[in-house]
Amino acid sequence: MSAAAKTSNRKDLILREATHLFAANGFNGTPVRLIARHCGVTEAAIYRHYASKEFLYEEVIRAKAAEHDIAGRMARNAAGDDVERMLTRVAEYVMSFAETDPELLQLMANSTRGNDPAATVLFHEIRLPLITFVETELQRRMDADEIRSINPFITARCFVGMVMDCAMSAGVWQQLNETPVEARDAICNNMPIFARGLETRPAEWSGSNPGDEHE
Repeated sequence: MSAAAKTSNRKDLILREATHLFAANGFNGTPVRLIARHCGVTEAAIYRHYASKEFLYEEVIRAKAAEHDIAGRMARNAAGDDVERMLTRVAEYVMSFAETDPELLQLMANSTRGNDPAATVLFHEIRLPLITFVETELQRRMDADEIRSINPFITARCFVGMVMDCAMSAGVWQQLNETPVEARDAICNNMPIFARGLETRPAEWSGSNPGDEHE
């Protein structure tokens, strides 16, 4: 094996082991010496490939984003649907992370705790492509008078946040009450409510504010 191939293999090994450890323990709970021990290398070897632990963590997130190609996946599979089906496909895709890539959800859950240096990278690499897709689809439907006038970015961000929370909390949903509840049940329950709230309202509703009728 050439020296270049050995270097590439070692770099990939470090990235792979760091992904497992960051997902399991979070950024602060994963010292570089632990990554080095799992890789069978020295800490100096880690720093030869990655300038800092922060940079290694960010590379873990970018590798996950590249693996999923979220923007491409959404454009291929959800863009042609009606608004309710489009939102459902986005939700189903995010929920699928719980089965196909639980480490990604662990990384995202860890980013909400404490001062996580990768929180911004996670937002831009994982959440933002979903938000941008939904925002664009909502704007397109607004322009075609298929849905009522809204702020598409705020609506998209709130929607993606709701779905992400369901995905990251999937393991605790059944503990909420005595009735067995799956996280996917929340998606099925809320999707029609969310989508139908976007439907075009009668003209007399447009621009009205609570309390206007009393003025």
